[in-house]
Amino acid sequence: MASEVFLSAFLALSKFTYNNTVNGPGCFAMFGCYPIEPPWISERRPIALYPKSPEEIGVRFVFFNAQHRQYPKEQNRYSNYIDVPDLVDATNINPDKMIYFITHGFLEKGATKWIEKMMNRLLDREPESTVIVIDWGPGSDPPYNQACANIRLVGTITAHVIVEIAQQVGLKNLDNVHMIGHSLGSHLSGYTGYTLRKEYNVTLGRITGLDPAELAFADTDEMVRLDPSDAKFVDVVHSDATPFVSNIGLGLYAPIGHVDFYPNGGFNQPNCPVTFWKEQNRFVSSVFQYFSCSHSRSYMYFTESITTPLKVVSCGSYESYNAGECFDCSAGNAHCVEFGLNSFASYEQLVKQHKLVPRKNTPLQFFFKTNSYDPFLMPNVKITIKIADTRESRQYGAEIGKIFLYIAGQDGAEPKRIDFNEEPRLFEPGLNYSSVIAVHSNTKPMTVKIGWKYETNLLNPLTWRLLSAPRVFIKQVQLQFLTQQTTLQMCPASGTGISTNELGVFTEDNCKHRQSHG
Repeated sequence: MASEVFLSAFLALSKFTYNNTVNGPGCFAMFGCYPIEPPWISERRPIALYPKSPEEIGVRFVFFNAQHRQYPKEQNRYSNYIDVPDLVDATNINPDKMIYFITHGFLEKGATKWIEKMMNRLLDREPESTVIVIDWGPGSDPPYNQACANIRLVGTITAHVIVEIAQQVGLKNLDNVHMIGHSLGSHLSGYTGYTLRKEYNVTLGRITGLDPAELAFADTDEMVRLDPSDAKFVDVVHSDATPFVSNIGLGLYAPIGHVDFYPNGGFNQPNCPVTFWKEQNRFVSSVFQYFSCSHSRSYMYFTESITTPLKVVSCGSYESYNAGECFDCSAGNAHCVEFGLNSFASYEQLVKQHKLVPRKNTPLQFFFKTNSYDPFLMPNVKITIKIADTRESRQYGAEIGKIFLYIAGQDGAEPKRIDFNEEPRLFEPGLNYSSVIAVHSNTKPMTVKIGWKYETNLLNPLTWRLLSAPRVFIKQVQLQFLTQQTTLQMCPASGTGISTNELGVFTEDNCKHRQSHG
């Protein structure tokens, strides 16, 4: 009860304060003023503009629950922020369940397919929850710098809406309020959290930043961008940090949350175009797809995580993760959590177990690999290939090339090719080589077929094979799942090696047979 009175008092006080603010450039009565001096202008942010007025931005809040999932078709049926009190009464928000806010980024609007899909997944999982879409479509139009300015005001308006909801439904705190924002929407959510903390002395429960926008936000003050102080828990998904000009990408690469996820290293998502000219006579759509594909994967992955848990492990770099150096949840400094929606529960568990002490500006970084198509979230497996040290293997010597695999599971699905190493590398007799891959099946592997592609280099005599066919001798393949303690070992039926255009078949039974016969 005291918390309800506390929030009500702050709401009344803020309205009185803002209504007495002198209007001027960048000032909007109850929503305050928005200066454009530092830190809002800096070397990486040379242009700062005032937000447009609330009427020009046209921000709307659309409420959904399990019984109401249809987006209004007429513009005048959208809920203006002024109408929120009436809408809260009509929506029957359950104060004991989650309240989700979802917001879009630049050049988008609330009525988009990805928001609709995320909303439905959330309501399917939590039927008593409420989903509120923040639609600031008119304010997301070019120029980009103007959109960056507009989200400051939209973030403040959203903070007022959250406090209004808290007052009306009797929220004791904002722990059950979770904001999810894509691109500019990530920083918009940060502004909401900042306003709630500064003006009302209350802290938002959670913010999820889906590939937070990089341009005009990299290397800026924490006030300008999303940061860990904006909510009790801030998780970030980085999917498009690849620079398309020097040091600038669509998404931020720097860790800015309590936990930061980097699927496929945080850039160049698989099966996204690498050129403008993917389709002839469709230049505009090809350019849009080129720039948006990896950027949009962040919300695709997060939406999938609502129904498909994926355990991931902390690691210092993508290179270390790829090499299999971070694939043990029980290792000293390693932490494992579930990616996406379940990450907060996993993080809380680590804190309760005293395995983690939350500290500002020391985020945990998690790297993992995904499938190249939907479903994206597939188990990651550490593959270790042991090159035989037999006399025949040593006679052939080291080979340069690529190894690829087909892993068949118990589900009987047709296995797809997985590259063990994307670039040619040297494989030497007696040595072990590890790589982490995303498998295409959730079932236990039954067989692994391994192929070899020899790569020659005219400038490197070590790669020349004039008198014998290039061949790699693999003694054993080990498969280690992050979610399991055991490691599968598979062996070939014979030790004759694998040459180009051949596939060697590896099974557990072959290893057992080899052991039983000495």
